[in-house]
Amino acid sequence: MSKKKFRLATVLRARQAKEDAVRGEVLAARAALREAELEAERAGETLRGRQLPSEALARSYVAAISARQALAGELFAANRVTAAAQDAVAEKLREYTEASAARRAVEKLKERHAAERAAAELAEDQQLVDELATTRRSRVKPPMESEQE
Repeated sequence: MSKKKFRLATVLRARQAKEDAVRGEVLAARAALREAELEAERAGETLRGRQLPSEALARSYVAAISARQALAGELFAANRVTAAAQDAVAEKLREYTEASAARRAVEKLKERHAAERAAAELAEDQQLVDELATTRRSRVKPPMESEQE
């Protein structure tokens, strides 16, 4: 029987390893996105919690406005970080999809190889059975010409 090994087994292992690595990167990117969203939410809550003083003192009013502007800047920066994290997650998901498709293509080749190998082994087994049946019949039963004599 033919024992041909699948020649692309190393390629399949490499593609599986790449897919696993990209899956890890996707998980890390999602964790970074969650952290960025939490930071943006914290900055927004802090900004909403800051009220302008009810006193009409100019110094305290200007200081409160400056503090709110600084908090608004932090919120804006946190929102930009969140948007960048969302883009990173989308990019990693695209990479994961590509890596998964590449792995699946090699897996299909492996499945086709296994099917062809099984068919070849079956054909070889059938040929052996046919040969055994023919040689056994000729040994058990004498040829027809000798029966007529």
